[in-house]
Amino acid sequence: MKWYQSLNYPRWAIINFIVLSIFGVLLRYIQLYDVPKLDYQFILHAHSHFAFSGWMFFSIALLIASLCNEGKIGSGFKTILLLTLISAYGMLASFSWQGYKLVSISFSTLFVLVTFRFTYLVFHGNLLKKCLNEPAYILLRGSLFLLCLSALGPFTLGPLAALGLKNTPYYQDAIYFYLHFQMNGFMLLAVLGLLAAALPLKPLGRPSRIWVYLFAFSAIPLYFIFTLWSKPGNGLLIVACIGAGLNFVCWLALCFNFKSNWRYLHFLEKAALIGLTLKCFFQLLVCIPAIGDWTFLNRNLIIGYIHLLTLGIIMPLLIGQFVRKRMISSCKSISTVNTLYVILAVTYLGLLFVQPLLALFSITIPSYQFLLFLLCFSFLPVGVFLLFKTKNNV
Repeated sequence: MKWYQSLNYPRWAIINFIVLSIFGVLLRYIQLYDVPKLDYQFILHAHSHFAFSGWMFFSIALLIASLCNEGKIGSGFKTILLLTLISAYGMLASFSWQGYKLVSISFSTLFVLVTFRFTYLVFHGNLLKKCLNEPAYILLRGSLFLLCLSALGPFTLGPLAALGLKNTPYYQDAIYFYLHFQMNGFMLLAVLGLLAAALPLKPLGRPSRIWVYLFAFSAIPLYFIFTLWSKPGNGLLIVACIGAGLNFVCWLALCFNFKSNWRYLHFLEKAALIGLTLKCFFQLLVCIPAIGDWTFLNRNLIIGYIHLLTLGIIMPLLIGQFVRKRMISSCKSISTVNTLYVILAVTYLGLLFVQPLLALFSITIPSYQFLLFLLCFSFLPVGVFLLFKTKNNV
């Protein structure tokens, strides 16, 4: 047996979350204290790339692979998980050391190729369709399509730079293209699909099926709200408004159509779905020009939106899936830690969103950056506890 076939992949997922948390703490520390040998932008790039590859893609790929093989991970998927680890830690080290250079770009390219191979393995032989209910299949299929679509973002950066467009909105929009279709596309639809796969959902009627498809599709026009920062004109503003409105309406329709399944959800999952409702509403607000301009000028609001999506929605749904699949032991202490996690996440997000509002009235939260640092540090014990409760049953 090849050595990587016996790796404890659920444990590696939680280790990756702990590593990600350490880099989050480091970023907050650099904002408080001068660290001469560390470049903040380099560490930020390392943190974000590792979040996408080492934590979220790795965990989602692990969970989808377990669906395809009735709880077991096939050898082909284990190769994917190993290559994901190599690319993730390669990016973490190389971005921290030198930023965007040949080594880091090579590991980034490897990760994109791994995602293509993963998508092929999932769709080969209709593995998902054979074992999922219809809404889960629609959402997961849509998530993998958008995962591959997101690669257009980084692949256009080189040609744009060669054409002398590096300092133009087109270059930044290409970066946002990747970020959006990774987070609002692949990651969000995937965790919702995984949740749907775990619920006893009835066969879809025609209206419900349409709403599920429209919700997945709405991620495409929703991208254009991330282009509004450069004042692209009324045409794209209208498309952005349609995307945000469609996303919000579809989500409310899905909540109404599947409300009878609320009783099957765990506490973490309920908290995440409430967070998703807020996210959809905030996207509508950004389409109002005055609010959108204010949002794009406030770094904490942008960071707050990203962390609402990652810490407030995707992370809780992932942990919920690990518990449901018995990759993490289900016990009373886990429930306590999950409650603590929600409190920490709500407090952290609250600080990120409230301070820009208070700044409108010239009010500053005392020791604001230090409070954010303490809250970031508090996520570490949560990760360590989850690690001790992680089992190896795949």
